[in-house]
Amino acid sequence: MAAYKQCLLTSKIFHLFTQNTERTVVMSSRVFHILAQKGNVVLTVKEDDPVLSVANLLIRHNIGGAPVMGANGALAGMVSERAIVNALTQYGPNIASLTAKEIMLKETPTASPDDNIFDIANRMTWSRSRHVPVLEDGKLVGLVSIGDIVKLRAENAEQEAQELQDYVTGSNHAAVKPHDDSPRSSSKAQYKIRTNHRN
Repeated sequence: MAAYKQCLLTSKIFHLFTQNTERTVVMSSRVFHILAQKGNVVLTVKEDDPVLSVANLLIRHNIGGAPVMGANGALAGMVSERAIVNALTQYGPNIASLTAKEIMLKETPTASPDDNIFDIANRMTWSRSRHVPVLEDGKLVGLVSIGDIVKLRAENAEQEAQELQDYVTGSNHAAVKPHDDSPRSSSKAQYKIRTNHRN
């Protein structure tokens, strides 16, 4: 009987873990969850911004990349630390004469607020991109990085561990809380975009 109860408990714990992992990470987590958590502030650069100015922006704000906005206000591409390093290797001191437009990645993957985080992670993997601009109705409303996804996964893992501990100890907090997965008609007031202005 004791062995049966132990087996049943193990089965329930495994079910709780796998159900929670699939629900929170694969099924429920959406881009808008990350945008809401990180504050929806995006630092952008312009196509004609000098590369050295872009590099200073990334260093000053400790970020790995920034969306490049065209003259019409639409997303034109992404500029990243890797693009700057590649340009430095290729052009050397002449990099000072280059602009963001000349080194940016034009065909960058994008996402929408309701996209699944698992799909975005796959998109990053296949495109070898660490940052994905988020567009809504053609407008830039956010930016998701691989670091954002790792942070979200770590937080979910911590929650899963607590739920398993609560289940084993019989705590009343063992119930799995539903994850908000409702599509959101995110008005522009929900998203705050900040364009870089050089001092």
